[in-house]
Amino acid sequence: MSKCLITIAYDGNPFNGWQRQANRPSVQECMEEACAVIFGHPLLVEGAGRTDAGVHAFGQAAHVVLPRPFPAQRLIPALNGNLPEGIAIRSSIEVPDSFHARFHAVGKRYVFRCVVSRIRPAVGRGYFHWVRRSLDMAAMATAGQHLLGCHDFSAFATNPGYVRLRGTIRTIQHLHIAKRTWGFDLVIQGNGFLYNMVRIIAGTLIDVGLGKMQADRVPEILANRDRRQAGATAPACGLYLLRVLYPNDLSLPAFQVDAEEEEEEEDTA
Repeated sequence: MSKCLITIAYDGNPFNGWQRQANRPSVQECMEEACAVIFGHPLLVEGAGRTDAGVHAFGQAAHVVLPRPFPAQRLIPALNGNLPEGIAIRSSIEVPDSFHARFHAVGKRYVFRCVVSRIRPAVGRGYFHWVRRSLDMAAMATAGQHLLGCHDFSAFATNPGYVRLRGTIRTIQHLHIAKRTWGFDLVIQGNGFLYNMVRIIAGTLIDVGLGKMQADRVPEILANRDRRQAGATAPACGLYLLRVLYPNDLSLPAFQVDAEEEEEEEDTA
């Protein structure tokens, strides 16, 4: 037997998120069914985190234990030949038996994409959030800088109804707003994300850009830990998981991410 770490890209629109669910199509289900065709029986494909319905990925990560010797590179065309349109394997490498795609992850990188236009976009509505009014990008960038570093992000998370074993403190390592001709990209990287955290950060920064909230209110919102003070949860269609981060030696980090806390992930970013 061997274990492989695979990198997966997918269009989130046809699927009800990453995780297998009864009577609803999921990316995990498609992956496991493709493995069943190749190896003769279903295999468990464990993702680095959950993504919600409508969330896309360029670099979701997952591991799978193969029941017989099989070159990691051959797994790419083998899976791609049995996966539906909208899912593609980008890479596959062999990893130690002790490796776990979720527990060994040390961070994730997301991008939230937004079209800013008075006229609704006729094409690509399932891949961007649409804002009808112009935005103050400088104010948004200023607000974003307040989120960098280690904070309690209770105000920027939806309560999913379970106990968070790892609490609500996370570290944002990078946050950048890139202006585009059609709108902007919000790129954010952290050591972990609470449920809906990236989308709430996006919604809050958009409120700042619209003048509904001052940029210097962000520290107060963080300190008060009150979800009602932050902005709305931005739509899933604008969110992409860009990359799952691992140590160079694939060793276990000092903390382990609780499976139930992953944001759209779930990350679930």
